Amino acid sequence: DIRFIAVNDGIDSEEGESEIAPFKNILNEMYARDISKKIRSSHRLRGSMGEPLSQPPYGYMKSAENKKKWVIDPEAAEVVKSIFKMCLEGKGNETIARILQEKQVLVPMAYWQSKGLPRGGKKTQPNPYKWCKTTIQKILFQQEYCGDVINFKTCSKSFKNKTRLPNDPENWAIFKDVHEPIIARGDFEKVQTLIAKTKRRAPKAKNGEKSIFCDLLFCGDCHGKLRHHTNTINKDIHYFVCANNKVDYRGDCPGRHYVRADAIEQVVMLELRRMAEFLAADEEAIAELLAQKTDKELLKEKRHDEEELQKAIMRNDTVAQLYEKLYEDNATGKVSDEWFMQLSHKYEVERLELKAKIKTLRQKLSECGQCERDRETFTSAIRRFMRMDGLTAPLLRELIDHIDVFETEGKGKNRTQRIVIYYRFVGYVEIPEVSHRPNIVADTRKGVATKYLTEPKTA
Repeated sequence: DIRFIAVNDGIDSEEGESEIAPFKNILNEMYARDISKKIRSSHRLRGSMGEPLSQPPYGYMKSAENKKKWVIDPEAAEVVKSIFKMCLEGKGNETIARILQEKQVLVPMAYWQSKGLPRGGKKTQPNPYKWCKTTIQKILFQQEYCGDVINFKTCSKSFKNKTRLPNDPENWAIFKDVHEPIIARGDFEKVQTLIAKTKRRAPKAKNGEKSIFCDLLFCGDCHGKLRHHTNTINKDIHYFVCANNKVDYRGDCPGRHYVRADAIEQVVMLELRRMAEFLAADEEAIAELLAQKTDKELLKEKRHDEEELQKAIMRNDTVAQLYEKLYEDNATGKVSDEWFMQLSHKYEVERLELKAKIKTLRQKLSECGQCERDRETFTSAIRRFMRMDGLTAPLLRELIDHIDVFETEGKGKNRTQRIVIYYRFVGYVEIPEVSHRPNIVADTRKGVATKYLTEPKTA
């Protein structure tokens, strides 16, 4: 339980329930709601008068003389101009991002941090020069670069929920030519026309749905997701590549890990059929195999969770003692009210975190008996597959946790690619040979055949 102390109101939950506390909570909520209404009204008034309510976008900064006015940031403005210029030259967002990265131009967040400007978002940048095409797209859409101020682009539902939601464009307040423009209005409109004409291909099947393997395929080397694509010439060809590869996405993974969707389907179908044959031939053997896999991993995880739970309980008791001593020291005047508020907040935050951690660990330990049911769920899903003609997305997600795809090796007839399936609850399963295991060979490109291996690499 959490001990609740309100110093000003003289409330301490350890002394018993307070009859006045619920009424205090109602009054406090009414006060917070009233303050929220007044702040919203103030923002609405300021925004309706043309005062910028948001932080200046990349390329602008607040004026030193008047914080309510935006002025051009010369260094960043040159980057914005170059982005619009490259777009007008016909370059795509990915190409523009690649050029900026090659020129070692800092991304907006890294640039603001280098200037000591407080902005939200990630405080650390793995690669401060790696521009994202969505950042380019956002810059190209910002009408503020024409010298306009646009308020109320986002809104929140309630004072209790700080999440910002997109507002309908008809509710925006647009004030033109408020500050000095970086981009001429005519050029901005040309860019919007070019963007509207650009055809975007959704990597979906003919029926309009995503591939059934989306979110299941991962790179066997960098462990990043594989991204789904459709061939630009032959729309029937669907394939996946590593989303972190150097060639397509300027990432860190050296290989593309290209694999055709139909090849993946062949591999998964064959492996599931082998699993189904194993289940049909010897149900007791597969039950024993799954039990060995789950029990071994479970025992290791259970020991770790028990140790973590014990540490969390001990630390929670220590924090409670420190909290109590701090309260006594404040009551006797040894600790000032200011220090008491700071330290009590720190301890309260830690206690809440520990409480959540203890609850999670206890829940995990209590679910140890779930493994037997998980094994039953897995085998029943295999039985359903035996009665089906093909693969479906729900069945795959019920059976498979993820699939690791490795880079192709060798050339010509010796060309191979390793694809390893990790099942839910049990991970990788070495299936004994029940029947002849045919080689999986697919023509992944014109004149190129690849043999697929389904076992993990041996150390």
